[in-house]
Amino acid sequence: MHLPFCESLCYFCACNKIITQDRSRTTEYLRYLAKEMALVTQHLGPDRRTAQLHFGGGTPTFLSPDGARADGHAAQPFQLLPDAELGIEIDPRTVNDGTMTMLAELGFNRTSFGVQDFDPAVQQSVNRIQPYEMVEKAVTASRKAGFESVNADLIYGLPKQSLESFNQTLDRVIELAPERIALYNSAHLPSRFKAQRLIVEADLPSAELRLQIFLMSVRRLLDAGYIYIGLDHFSKPDDELNKARLDKSLHRNFQGYTTRADCDLIGFGVSAIGKVGHSYSQSVRTREGLLRTSGRRPAAH
Repeated sequence: MHLPFCESLCYFCACNKIITQDRSRTTEYLRYLAKEMALVTQHLGPDRRTAQLHFGGGTPTFLSPDGARADGHAAQPFQLLPDAELGIEIDPRTVNDGTMTMLAELGFNRTSFGVQDFDPAVQQSVNRIQPYEMVEKAVTASRKAGFESVNADLIYGLPKQSLESFNQTLDRVIELAPERIALYNSAHLPSRFKAQRLIVEADLPSAELRLQIFLMSVRRLLDAGYIYIGLDHFSKPDDELNKARLDKSLHRNFQGYTTRADCDLIGFGVSAIGKVGHSYSQSVRTREGLLRTSGRRPAAH
């Protein structure tokens, strides 16, 4: 489920998003999201079960508590397996002491934190200020609330990064001890993504430095006890991803690694991608497109 709203713009971001501080804008979006789910679920049949549910963005925690509850309850038509994985992406800047408890009460049991880099100069250069203490507090709250798995997303190739600065970021991430770590290479394509035009290109690390950062990161994470799952993913030895790697049931789809190779994937929300059997589909990319396909004309702005 794609929730595209964000409070502020991260300059490196290539995701489909709507930048706004007006949380009332989510009301109509959630109404259409519920309508979309109702239209689709009637074709799934009574024997279909849900093994995984993932809320991505944008920033899913942009929603107000009432909005989050409404969206969580909107998933009720899906018959969840007893061991279903219910994940949600977290922007540490958008949560408070009660957020993780509320999400756990809704049934979420896995979370992914957007860390990217802890260096203040790097954060300033990409307009994403989140000190280590803020992230540590959110991770601690998620574990206290009973979340079974924590993932941390890191990005190398951002402006002002160096071997030394990213090594210090890895020190902090290893202290947090997430069950999984995703280490992404930043794709700088300013001709396609307008936000990236705000990055000072002279501050970007060279291709050689990117490679050095990646190789250093692999070594650091292996030394810390993580298993290299492949490409951009690492996990602790007792994590389901590593168990699937060992018994050869690990699967890679267009969203990443998964332990559920036999599942169809259904995407809801603007730009969401689905795969049923051998067929792929993608929703319209904009809210205006969503309104047009539903027979409504978008309001003028």
